Order: sequence, then C-alpha cells, then structure tokens
Amino acid sequence: MESEFSKIDDLKYQKAKVEIASSASKEILTVKFRYKKPDDDVSKLIVHPLIDNSIALNRTSENFRWSAAVAAFGMQLRDSEYVKDFTYQDVLQLAQNARGKDSEGYRIEFINMVKSLNAMPIR
Repeated sequence: MESEFSKIDDLKYQKAKVEIASSASKEILTVKFRYKKPDDDVSKLIVHPLIDNSIALNRTSENFRWSAAVAAFGMQLRDSEYVKDFTYQDVLQLAQNARGKDSEGYRIEFINMVKSLNAMPIR
C-alpha cells in the first residue's frame, strides 16, 4: 500500500554512512517550509540554508546575545555537556551586556534570578 503523503526529501547533511564533514561548506542547516493558502490547490515550498558567518559574539545583536544567555542558563540547569566551561557568572555578564531596552522588566527579572541562583550555596 502506497502512502498518501509526499516522499520525504533525502537527508542533506547526513548519510547512512558516517563521513567527515567538508570544511568547504559553511551551511549549518536547511530550513524547508511548505505552505498552502486556504483557497489554493498547490502548496509552495520555501528552502533557506543557514550559513555560518563566524561573527564574534560581541559583534552580534543584543537580542542574539540575550537569547544566548537564556539558552546557556537553561543548559546549565540541565547540566548539559555542551555548555562546557560557561558559568552562571558568564551568563550573568552576557545577559547584563545584552539587556537593552527592557520596558516590561522581563530582562532584569531574569538577571535577578541568575544573580540569586549564583548566590546560593552549591549542595
């Protein structure tokens, strides 16, 4: 019995056999988004590769640095192997330097939460 769904695209970044990645490509991933307007019969596909431009963290936008601080904090709480030597103090510094306009007060609330956790004794 054949599936009523479309065939899934072949993997672009992974093959069945493990190979060493090419350093020539700066693509990190490809986002494929398919949509169809309510009255249309045919869907449209948008394909967009994400390119690693190797921008230094201090040259990124406030929103990017803020998001990185929040993500690193979550990874620390889960004791992620990927956070490596990034400490709560590093999260605090990154968040404080990326606070920007905080009209609703959410960012200072996060910063205060990190400060309070950082002040707690480790069990």
